[in-house]
Amino acid sequence: MKKIFSLKSLFFFFFILSINNVSLAEKYLEVQKLYDLYSQDILTLDQLNSGLDKMNLNNENINSLISLRKDGVISEDDFIDGVKKVITDLSNQENNTKESYNVTKTESNKYEFQTEITMIHQYVVGDFKYGEIWNHIFVLVDDKITEMYFKDSKSNDLISFSKPRFKSLKDNRFSIRSSATYISDPSIGIRFDFKGQFQDNKVIGEAEILYTGSNAPGTVLLKSKTK
Repeated sequence: MKKIFSLKSLFFFFFILSINNVSLAEKYLEVQKLYDLYSQDILTLDQLNSGLDKMNLNNENINSLISLRKDGVISEDDFIDGVKKVITDLSNQENNTKESYNVTKTESNKYEFQTEITMIHQYVVGDFKYGEIWNHIFVLVDDKITEMYFKDSKSNDLISFSKPRFKSLKDNRFSIRSSATYISDPSIGIRFDFKGQFQDNKVIGEAEILYTGSNAPGTVLLKSKTK
């Protein structure tokens, strides 16, 4: 008996190796082979299930077909057709899952908020005043800024932006950096920096206007904070 059991185990081992690389179209043939061996008592139920597991086919539908075939309720042709249908349905599900992974979700969010001037460098010449209100608008599409505006309290454009960059940080924090042009005097080299956080669909944070000219690059000319 031990020798017979050993031969069965060895046969099952080689059979499992042979089905590891079976294509989806050929799986129904391997299921048929498994069933034939099981119906002839060459394979045990555990070995049958193990073989089905290797092909990711140990499911309720396949098990039901095997039971019906063993009990003589369905014919061999019906059994094979049923197995083919189960395999085809599983293949379609896998393809749909792969396609869903490749879908890029596009989310567009528009943010509007106000900041109040809190710091003016002594060398800044102009009509800026402490407490002055600035209006900010930016639109995010998949963490990229597609639109960005900087206006005064009367909705007049103050600054235009060139290739603003958005960086997402931890805890809903983020930063924005962009080369900018002061519309009233385009000759002045400036950069816009904003460090903020999303809170309940609102934006809080601090904006800085920095000088980028050759005399004192990096000098903070103006600061403002959200109200």
